[in-house]
Amino acid sequence: MNAIRNISAALFDMDGTLVDSETLTEPAIEALCREFGVDDVGLDCTMFFGVAWLEIERVLIDRHPALNGRMGLAERLHEIYHEMLVDDPPPLIARSRESVVAANRCMPTAIVSSSGRASIEETIRRMDIANSINYYAGCEDYAESKPAPDGYLKAAEVLQIDSGNCLVFEDSITGMQSAKNAGMQIVAITHRCNDIPGAHSIADLVITDYAELPDGFFDQIMNTG
Repeated sequence: MNAIRNISAALFDMDGTLVDSETLTEPAIEALCREFGVDDVGLDCTMFFGVAWLEIERVLIDRHPALNGRMGLAERLHEIYHEMLVDDPPPLIARSRESVVAANRCMPTAIVSSSGRASIEETIRRMDIANSINYYAGCEDYAESKPAPDGYLKAAEVLQIDSGNCLVFEDSITGMQSAKNAGMQIVAITHRCNDIPGAHSIADLVITDYAELPDGFFDQIMNTG
């Protein structure tokens, strides 16, 4: 484990990192496919954890050519996911709310997600963390999705923090690669991670959930220079 230090901002992914919403991926994909006449998805949907809706659309079309030419698959997929997020909210990752609040007492705090702003806003409302979030970026806010660094670099730019002084909390390998490509330090949340050895190879700290963070963690890592 690398020592995490000189941190001036905390950036949180959302799905699988703050809320246990990766469990909605498979039913959302299955519902979309049923709408368009595909009864057997035939995919391990854990491969889509941390993956943007447009990329999921491309994989589904490649797997099921009958979907080719259908307009707005990614948008409809996100609509279904968002409806599930609102109607049957997934549980929070253990101590995620407390950690966001603790981080924001020490430094600017943001959410960077592959989901849309509406879903982020719903999660912020449900977690009651509006006063602890200085910025949030959804898939509408940056050009290239994870593992490209765009979303995290956008957050660093808005917060006016050097990327090397940002700490990212992520659950998916795709998201961790995005943070690494942005030159940021990383805490892996492995509650739903489908490649724990991969997480250990990328992240500076690997924990199951926030209950494993030491007391005073954000005070200890804060940039005091």
